[in-house]
Amino acid sequence: MLIAVSADGQRLSSAVSQNFESCRFLLFVETDTMSYEAIEHGGDAAALADKIVGRDCEAVITGAFTPEIFNTIANACVTRYSGAGLTVAEALDRMDKNTLEYIRFADKDDACHGDHGGGECNCGEEE
Repeated sequence: MLIAVSADGQRLSSAVSQNFESCRFLLFVETDTMSYEAIEHGGDAAALADKIVGRDCEAVITGAFTPEIFNTIANACVTRYSGAGLTVAEALDRMDKNTLEYIRFADKDDACHGDHGGGECNCGEEE
């Protein structure tokens, strides 16, 4: 499975970035082999988000997103995880163990206003 991780460095021992938009590198990790490719940010967060979607990543691990980047990734059905405060390797391990927190909204203070009575909402907050 291919996972994208925003990181402060280009190794698995690097810290997960606090914010996707300010990461120094984006690591594409093939979790079956733990092989990875690190690409430098380059200053265009939208282009990084497009690379995640274009490479058909299953998930992205980061700290937080701006609403624009969040929407690009969420609309492509890429799962979002919060790995702030962890190394890339730790975050991947927790994701594998299903103990990494989901990022459900662009703003952590946001709440779902979807219709949980059979409507279109897929936020995971069903009653």
